[in-house]
Amino acid sequence: MTTPANPLRLQVIDRIVAVLKAVTAGADYFYTPKVEKRFVHWAEAKYFPTYMVFPGSGGHIEIESTQNYDEDMIVSIKGIVKDSMDPGSIIEKCLCDIRRAIDIDSRSGAVGTLGVLAVETAFEEGPTTDDGYLSLEGFGFFDQPLRVKIGLGSNYGNP
Repeated sequence: MTTPANPLRLQVIDRIVAVLKAVTAGADYFYTPKVEKRFVHWAEAKYFPTYMVFPGSGGHIEIESTQNYDEDMIVSIKGIVKDSMDPGSIIEKCLCDIRRAIDIDSRSGAVGTLGVLAVETAFEEGPTTDDGYLSLEGFGFFDQPLRVKIGLGSNYGNP
């Protein structure tokens, strides 16, 4: 007996994780992040920045025809940074890195990229941050939603 393919939603999340794990500080990016698929509390984080990728709340499913669906899903990219002087600037650089990496992969036509898995990706809303509340401890937190439009087709029924 064969195992069904991962649902397209999970494939998209896994691809975002892979894209963010490939980010390396240098000429194109500010930081080399640690990337997780679980929530990491600021008190347990050991590496900075740490990004967390989760299926977010919300979205929309549109029925095109029998077994043909389009879905706007929200992917939540959360981050924890540490800097005792200016965590807000670190957050802004992290957001720049994330947006750049996702944008490049979304425009790619290479097999397995967001440009192939998803119909469209868009950062339509700004991030939610801790508004500086964790600054006393030297931390900063953000949650950047990413809207991803995918065509589910017959994959909709996959467990």
